[in-house]
Amino acid sequence: MDAALMQQLAWLEREPECLQGMQRGLEKEALRVQPDGWLAQTPHAAALGSALTHPNITTDYSEALIELITPPCDSISTALGWLDDVHRYVYANIGSERLWVNSMPCKLGPDNNIPLAQYGSSNIGRMKTLYRHGLGLRYGRRMQTIAGIHYNLSFPDSFWQRWQQQAGDTRSLQDFKSEKYLSLVRNFQRHSWLLLYLLGASPAVCGTFLEGRDHGLKAMPSGTLYLPDATSLRMSSLGYQNDAQSDLQVSYNALGEYIHDLDRAIRTPYAPYVAAGVVKDGVYQQINANILQIENEYYGLIRPKRTIRSGERPTQALARRGVEYAELRCVDLDPFEPLGISRDSAHFLEVFALHCLLSDSPLFTDDEYRRLPLNQQAMVERGRDATLRLQGKAGEADFRSLAAELFGELLPVAQLLDAAHTTGGYSSALALQIDKLKEPAMTGSAMVLRSLQDHEGCFYSFAQDCADRMRERFLARPLPDQRMKELQALAAKSLADQADMEALPQLPFDDFLAAYFA
Repeated sequence: MDAALMQQLAWLEREPECLQGMQRGLEKEALRVQPDGWLAQTPHAAALGSALTHPNITTDYSEALIELITPPCDSISTALGWLDDVHRYVYANIGSERLWVNSMPCKLGPDNNIPLAQYGSSNIGRMKTLYRHGLGLRYGRRMQTIAGIHYNLSFPDSFWQRWQQQAGDTRSLQDFKSEKYLSLVRNFQRHSWLLLYLLGASPAVCGTFLEGRDHGLKAMPSGTLYLPDATSLRMSSLGYQNDAQSDLQVSYNALGEYIHDLDRAIRTPYAPYVAAGVVKDGVYQQINANILQIENEYYGLIRPKRTIRSGERPTQALARRGVEYAELRCVDLDPFEPLGISRDSAHFLEVFALHCLLSDSPLFTDDEYRRLPLNQQAMVERGRDATLRLQGKAGEADFRSLAAELFGELLPVAQLLDAAHTTGGYSSALALQIDKLKEPAMTGSAMVLRSLQDHEGCFYSFAQDCADRMRERFLARPLPDQRMKELQALAAKSLADQADMEALPQLPFDDFLAAYFA
C-alpha cells in the first residue's frame, strides 16, 4: 500500500470523527425535450425562476439544457433528497416536456436549432449568453448539449486542522488545504480511468449527433453509432474539445501555477478566433479572441474550486482565498436512475476522492501529462476489452490488474468513512464496484448496450423510453404542499432579484467587459 496513505490512515482510524462534517453538492445537467424526443424550443419556464439568480435551478449552455443544483449538504441522503425535490418541482412546471436522462443528446436538428441560454438584460446576463455564443462559434453548438453530473466535495476544518497538526506543518491552514486539494486533483486524474470504467454510461449515440464528422464508430442498422467495449463516449475526443485546448497544458502542481496558466490562456490570442472576429457589424460574437474566453471554458475531469463573489473571476477567488472544494466532473448520467446518479455511486465517489487526497501525489511531469489523455481515450473507447492495457511510468500494464490493486487500497478508506458516518454504505458501494470489475456486464455502459437490443438497436428509442418512464415516476410523486410553496417562493425571489439587478445603472457593455478582465 502507498506509504503516505498508510500514514494518514493510521491516525484517522483512531479519530474518524474528524471526517464528520464533509459537505457534498450535486449539479445535474439534463436536456428538456418535447414528447417526440426533439429538443425543446420553449424558453426556461418563469415558474422555474430566474436562470441567472436561482440557486438551485438554472441553465447551462442552452435554454433547453437545465441544470439542477443542490446546496452543500452534510449527508448523501440529504443531497439526493434535495435533488429529488427539485426534479419533482421542475416536472410540475414543464408541461408535457421530459428531461432527457442520457448524457448523449436527443434529436437536435441543425446547430441554429439549439437555443442559447438567456439571462436577461444586465451586463452579467448578457455576458453569460455571449460566452455561450462564443462556445458555439468555437466548438459547434451540438457539442455543448452533452450532459453529466458534477459532484462537489469538501472536507471539514476539523479534519484539516488535525492533519496539519499530525504533519507538523506551520503554514496557514488555507495554504495547507489548497496544496492538499491539488494533490487530490492530480491523483484523481491519474486514476480517473477507473471511474470511466465503473460509472461510464454512454457507449452509444444517435448517428445524427456526429453527422459530418469523422468518428471511427460502428453503425447499427438503426443509425445508432457505438463501440462494443466503449464506456463513456461523452468523455472521448468526440465530446467537448478543440485544437486550441489540446495544446493548452495547465499545471496542477501548485495553485499559483494553475491560476497563472488559466489566466494566461484567457489573455493569449488564438489566430483562428482572431480571424472569426470578436465583433461583427456591431454585434459581439465572442467575449474575446483568446485561447479561452473565461476560465470555465477549460474542460477538465476535475477542478479545484472556490465560491466566487459578485464580479469575481474563478481564478481571482482562488488566488484570494484558496481552494474550498473539488468539483468531480467525469460522471455520466445514469439512465437507469431517476436522479441520474445512484446512492452507491455517490458513496463510491467519496471513497475514491478521499483515497486520492490521502495518497502520495507526486508532481506531474511532462511525460505524465502526455500519458493522461492517452489512458482516458483508451478507457472510454475500449474499457470493457479484457485485453486493455494502460500506460504507466514503468510501461504498459494490464488494466484489470491495476484496478484490483487500486481496489485493495480503497477498502480501508471505505471502512474509515463507514466508521466516521456510522454506516455500511461506503463498504457496500465499494463491493458493488469490485463486482463490476469481475463482471463487466454489470457496468452501466454494458447495460445500455444490452438495452439497445430491446429497442432494435435504436439509441433514440431506448433513451426516449427511459425519459418517459422517469417522467411518470416523478409525476406520480408530487411534492407536499409546504415544500411546493417553499420552492415557489424561491423561484419568485430569484425573478425579483434579477429584476433588481436589471434596474441598476449598467456600464456600457464594452466597459463592463474591460473591467471584468482588468
